[in-house]
Parts: sequence; C-alpha cells; structure tokens
Amino acid sequence: MKMDNNIKVAIIGLDGANANTARLIGLKNFEIETTLMSTIPPYTPPSWTSILTGVNPGKHGIIGWQKFNRDENTINLTTSRDVKFPRLTELLDRASYKTILINFPMTYPFSGIQNKNNSIIVSDWAAPTQTIYPRELHRKYEDYLVEPPHQWSKWEGNKKDYAKIVYEYTRTRLQIYYDLLEKEEWDLYSIVFSETDWFSHLYPQILEKKEKNIVTPTFQLINKFIEQAKEIADVVFIVSDHGFEIKKKVVHVNEILKRRGLIKYSRLKSTLVNLARKLPKPLVNKIVTSLNLQSSGMAYETNLTENKAFMIEPTVWGVYCKTKKDAEIVQMIFSNMPEIKKVLHSYEVFHGPYSKDMPDIILIPNKGVTFSQLFAREPIDNVYKGDHHPEGILYISGKDIAETPEFKKVVTVFDIAPTILHIFGLPIPDDMDGRVLTEIFEKDSEFTRRKPKYVDPSYYEKKRQDEKLKKAIKNLKLKGII
Repeated sequence: MKMDNNIKVAIIGLDGANANTARLIGLKNFEIETTLMSTIPPYTPPSWTSILTGVNPGKHGIIGWQKFNRDENTINLTTSRDVKFPRLTELLDRASYKTILINFPMTYPFSGIQNKNNSIIVSDWAAPTQTIYPRELHRKYEDYLVEPPHQWSKWEGNKKDYAKIVYEYTRTRLQIYYDLLEKEEWDLYSIVFSETDWFSHLYPQILEKKEKNIVTPTFQLINKFIEQAKEIADVVFIVSDHGFEIKKKVVHVNEILKRRGLIKYSRLKSTLVNLARKLPKPLVNKIVTSLNLQSSGMAYETNLTENKAFMIEPTVWGVYCKTKKDAEIVQMIFSNMPEIKKVLHSYEVFHGPYSKDMPDIILIPNKGVTFSQLFAREPIDNVYKGDHHPEGILYISGKDIAETPEFKKVVTVFDIAPTILHIFGLPIPDDMDGRVLTEIFEKDSEFTRRKPKYVDPSYYEKKRQDEKLKKAIKNLKLKGII
C-alpha cells in the first residue's frame, strides 16, 4: 500500500507561536509564510488534535484537558483514549509508513493510539510520566527524559531563572530529538515545542518585541533544530496550534454565574481547593488518576448536580448548561457585556457525533480579553498577560513548494492532515473537515498533477485487515502449514 516515492515530511509545531514569535525564533528561507486559523476555542488540546486528525472537536471529541460527563455529573482528565478520530500517524501506520510523534498532547497513554506498529512516540509535557514507545527506546534515552518545566505560573516571582531552566530542559531533550531525526528511519517526523507557549504566558512583553534576550538562547536552539530538519526532510511544515496576544482584561465567568444564582458555591470548600491548586500539577494529576478523583475544582467548590451553568476551563471559552432555558439565560447575561464579541450556541461551532459533549454556550472574547473560571472579588479585573488567540502561523518549505501562493480560502488547522496524506499519495477520508492545500505546490509538480482522492472512512480499516491477513498467510507458509 505504501507508495515508493521515499519522501520525508516533517511537522514542527511551535505551541502558541504568532508572527512575532516566529521572527524571534529566526524562521527564514521558507517559500510560504501565512496565518493558520485555530479551532474554536484556540486551545492546545483541541487544536493539536485537529492538526493530527483534520476534523473539528465535534468529531474527535477533545475540547480541553478535562471532560464533563453530563449523565454522571463528573469532571475527569482527558487522555489519548478520548480521541475518537484516527490520527494522521495512525492512518500512515496502517499504510506501512514509519512515523515519529514527539510531545503531542492527547497521545498518552500510548494504549490510546490503536495503530503504532511503525511508530515511535514520545510523551508530551502533560503526561504524568515522561516515556517513549517502544520500550527499548525509553531505556536508551531515559537519562534525557527530564521533566518539562511547564508550570510557568509558579515562576512569576523569579522569571529570569525560569528562562534558564527551560533552556537546560530544551538542550537536554534535544539529544533525543536529534537522534530520532538523524538515526531512525521515518517517513513522517512530527514534534511540538511547547517552550514558545510557556514563554508567551510568562513573558508577555516578548509579544510586543521587548526584552527578547530573555528567550533568545532557547529560541536559538529550536531554530538550529529546524534548520537541521530542513536539511533532512523533503517538505517541512512549521505550524502553531494557536497564536498569542496581550490581554488587558479578565472576565471571571463563574463569579458572574454565581452572582446570578446559577452556581451553588461553598466558600470553605473553595479555600481548600485553592490550597490544592498550589501543589505541582503533575502531583495533582497523579493523585487524581490513582484515586479516581474528579479533576476540576468545580467538582469540589460547588455541587455539580445543583449548578445550572458553569465553566470548567477558561481557555475552552465554553459554559456547560443544565437546560435550554439555562443556556438562554447565559446567552442573555454575556451578550450584553462589552468584553464579549459573540455568544454562540454549541451547534454553531461544532458538528459531528461528539458535539453533544461540548459546552452548550461558547463565549468569543473581544480583543485583549481573557477568561477565568476562578471565583473572585470582582467579576472583571484589569490584567497584563499573554494568552491564546485564534491566529497561529504556517510556514512551509521544500520539494515542489510554490513561493507565496494565493490561497483560495482561509487556511485552518484542519487542512494539515489531508494535505500531508496527499503528499504521501494516500486517499483522504471523506469525513475530514480540512482540505488539501493544492495551492502550496508548484504548478507542474507531481503533487499538483495528482488530484486528491477521497474515500470512505472504512478504507483504512479494510486495508489494515487485508495487511493482517497477508501476514498471517505468509507466516503459515513459512511454517509449512499451507
């Protein structure tokens, strides 16, 4: 099934990067530089999952780090097992392509990835343990699997030292990344650098091109890796899951809902939850997982069965509502606020079998506005911080890539997976939301001459079963049984 074209494609993810971040890293000599529109919400879990699957959260099922079970009124951590649509690497694996997947959210535990016979996977920063699949590679690189210093908020009082710690983390982990890039066989090499996101949160001034020297050492390491990937891969995609902007106002959504009587709140329980929030996040996640506890403070500060509307994670931009009437009330409350650009119903944003699991109301903030799920003294506060924005980046370079093409439509995170399937000469499941970016190819190239082919989603599963049958027959012949 694998085409004999020996092409190598690399996806290098820069979490949260915008045009300013790209310039700070020093990206240059790319044929294509354009904006990549994120998911709604522009959030790490749904956006990276959409990049890998080519579909919206209503089809892949991921909206945030946590999931709300409406039937049981529980909030739990989201894992790789909750991804309901095949990832690009799984489709390639079924077609006998070799893939490497490093630091992508929602890929741990590895048991949640069904097809990985031809894959190498490195767990992301949110995993409770840093590990590599297959196990023999974990043993080989165990000394370099240092814990990611992703808790940037803990370093508010010592920002200078945080930059040094991230630099050492990146320098150490790069030994794994370079080895896998240069010494392993692969057709698709994909990696996410989350350092760009962490820095943009803690050092919002870099988004305004100030104090760049703080992040320059780490960004130079990343840039050097990108240049090496360009030497090895035939086509390189630099993508971000979302962008960043300076936020000057924060809307405390649950505080507003509490004041309108939609949330039943316990001050004593809230105090205990706030103490728990000061614990290291990996420790909290391990406790939550091992004791099968609910993962959100909302489950303990309030009574979920009595709440009529609430927000679990601020960057999800979503409010869960108990009834349609409650949703109408929430829509009315936030529609009249100058900080809110739009208030949308779930069905206006998501489509697919898992849309029912998404928040009922989506709040689109105005420029410079962010959300908080915490209870506060004031419903709205002034802030100065970096936070997520829908406009990310896309840079492309390599074989048969056209210079500065004119795009027919806005380029989105959904377009990456189908475009890469097309480069490898593979058909595209017709339930993918994205399109093949045919504009990126030279007019006389093979990629342009070969029209995208769309197939029923069952195509890849059938091919996998055919491959398993062929292998079984081959083994029986080798044993002399047939």
